[in-house]
Amino acid sequence: MAVWGAGPVGQFAMDSARVLGAEKVIAIDKETYRLDMAAAEGYTTIDFEDTDVRSALLELTGGRGPDKCIDAVGLEATHGASHVHLYDRAKQAVRSETDRPHALRQAILSCRSGGVVSVIGVYGGLIDKFPAGAWMNRSLTLRTGQCHVQKYMKPLLGLIEEGRIDPTRVITHRLPLTEAPAGYDLFKNKKDHCEKVVLTP
Repeated sequence: MAVWGAGPVGQFAMDSARVLGAEKVIAIDKETYRLDMAAAEGYTTIDFEDTDVRSALLELTGGRGPDKCIDAVGLEATHGASHVHLYDRAKQAVRSETDRPHALRQAILSCRSGGVVSVIGVYGGLIDKFPAGAWMNRSLTLRTGQCHVQKYMKPLLGLIEEGRIDPTRVITHRLPLTEAPAGYDLFKNKKDHCEKVVLTP
């Protein structure tokens, strides 16, 4: 299983995959501190800035591609193939595309035939160059949606109480509520290796 994005949502997706029985979990990101956090949990890591992600995934999965791929990045993806990235930026400049679907495209193209691509990264509007042919012809299942908090809260709390998952592992900063803007700035701009800020009222 491969996860694009090793922020807090991606880290929890990896932990969930392990709890559900994933044999190998692969984290894909460019931030060293995020990849180090994933590696500390025993996950395989790929830095997309210095590695061809699809080739690496094929090598790690015996040439098939991951059984399941998770896009935990969403509309804030910052990198893609240079020519497609320029195309996206031009479309965004004239307001005919709102999101940056690099991770989603890569997940669809990397997933094994008959696999599942889940999108938990947030998308807010329109994307272009969606690889519909790869999605349909390779029989991929595409799942999306926001978390159903009420449904999962009780079983997740049970897993925490049993010690099977530890959500505190992603907390890197604790600040008073009055410093919320500073905390947001730390996280958004990836300062001081900020993974997750907890605000105390």
